[in-house]
Amino acid sequence: MSTVEIAAQNPKRTAVLKAAVAVFGRYGFQKTSMEAVARAAGISRPGLYLMFPSKEQLYRATMHGVLERAQQAMEVCLADRSTSFDDRVVAGLDALMGPYLDTQMARDLNELLENSEPQLGPMLHDYQKRAQATLCAHIAATAPSDLLDHERTADDVTDLLFSAALTWKSTSAGREEFCDRIRRALRLLHH
Repeated sequence: MSTVEIAAQNPKRTAVLKAAVAVFGRYGFQKTSMEAVARAAGISRPGLYLMFPSKEQLYRATMHGVLERAQQAMEVCLADRSTSFDDRVVAGLDALMGPYLDTQMARDLNELLENSEPQLGPMLHDYQKRAQATLCAHIAATAPSDLLDHERTADDVTDLLFSAALTWKSTSAGREEFCDRIRRALRLLHH
């Protein structure tokens, strides 16, 4: 059972993880205290320590939930056959990366994730690989005939789109620009 499923079954844990996202996003890992998270979640500090014995465990659970929700949102978008292939890819990458663009807290959370290797270890890398594999499988299975050929594989298209999206996540003024850049890239890839 994933952290997201466990959190959904425990409303108090859900509230703590939601509060933790906001506190970590605002103050970063180093400046966040368990006291601040407990206060934001409306529970006692000892109660928080019963759920999460250390700040590192709380942080890992918080970021795991953030990354898992993004992955699931991307999968939902890619599975929506009521839209075009290009629209599904744009929506999927937006669901995965777009939430880190629009608000200061979102940008802070993005920066926190990108600078969290000491606390998260390979977690972020593993999620990125999982998201790339999901996108690649979708492209391989559903791409229009003018997108792939013997010289341009689903891996090639995925690598290009994913790498570009990671850059555009950091350089776009907002989600609309981010999505527009992905749309334009897809148009350029069609023969």
